[in-house]
Amino acid sequence: MSVLLLSTTNNVKNGWGNITHEYCSFLNGKVEFRLLLPKNEPRYSYASYDIDYILPEFAPSIGKINIFEYLGFQYKVRESIIHTLVEFPYAWLGARLATRYRTPLIINALGTYAIRPLLKWPDKYFAEWAYNTAKIITAPSIFTKDSILKFSKTKTPIRVINEGVNFARFQKEIDMPELRNLYKDRKVLITVGGLKPRKGQDLVIRALAILKKHRNDFHYCIIGKGGFEEYLRNIVHEENLESNVTFLGELDGDRLVKYFQLCDIYVHTPRLIDWNFEGFGIVYLEASACGKPIVATNSGGIRNAVIDGKTGIIVPENDIDRIAQAIEKLLDDQSLRSNLGQNGREYARKNDWSRIGQKFLNLYSEVS
Repeated sequence: MSVLLLSTTNNVKNGWGNITHEYCSFLNGKVEFRLLLPKNEPRYSYASYDIDYILPEFAPSIGKINIFEYLGFQYKVRESIIHTLVEFPYAWLGARLATRYRTPLIINALGTYAIRPLLKWPDKYFAEWAYNTAKIITAPSIFTKDSILKFSKTKTPIRVINEGVNFARFQKEIDMPELRNLYKDRKVLITVGGLKPRKGQDLVIRALAILKKHRNDFHYCIIGKGGFEEYLRNIVHEENLESNVTFLGELDGDRLVKYFQLCDIYVHTPRLIDWNFEGFGIVYLEASACGKPIVATNSGGIRNAVIDGKTGIIVPENDIDRIAQAIEKLLDDQSLRSNLGQNGREYARKNDWSRIGQKFLNLYSEVS
């Protein structure tokens, strides 16, 4: 058995890239595979697997790609299975290769770009054709699966397989006395993710402004970068929260693990905006792997990443008052924080890449 993988990136700071790198690392030594990435993708030294940088540049819509470059793309498929680790438009490219070389195709439909192409023409035509060409589609959440079925006519079976987490990465002890001293009198909350409207960091800031009226025992660290930062900083200023909120920018490696281990509560309150949504939310499992309780909103595929009442508290989307109440409940109840965190650690362990990856290997056996 050999597998041809297609993806947009293996940059571990990116959601797609994190999935791609961790999955390729899992596959190493188990099956023969080759990863195809865009020709303009940066080269990362941590990649210890075979990569060809030959794919056309990524764009989220047919109208934005170089259609002649996509139509003219050539690759002689010698592998026995094609597996696109992301959806549109590389699923369409994978489907063309699968058709040409009569090779079974598996499509990972992760989130936003599994659905948005189905909402407009001509993207809908290309996305549905790719889905119908596949032997199996995988989705990381029931929400993503149901949304594909809602907006497409595909008869291809869709299997729900959660995203995986590198559990061991978050278990190693990291010395961080300077960080603990910095926040020693306050409970620490963090959010990790791009600074964009659908991630919902503004909802957390508004919720903390409610709490600031009667308490001042918390500090919120925002980890990530993006075009939403100026807007978020303006809210912090308006709500007089400068002493309670820190923008840390993008962190990776042990620096990121430090903050996951440091925090008392992981709070991440996304919203669905024009079918931009969280298909799963790997950061929730990363927080759970560190034994941290979670506050999340009922948005997209979150319920596959957070178990309400067991690993965290899920509140209605966009409900600032309920977010504030959930945060306060955890701030005031150390026992609840501990119980949710312990349950979360076990849930993350069950979603380690060693288990999630095996589910994909089983699919390879099924279609080959």
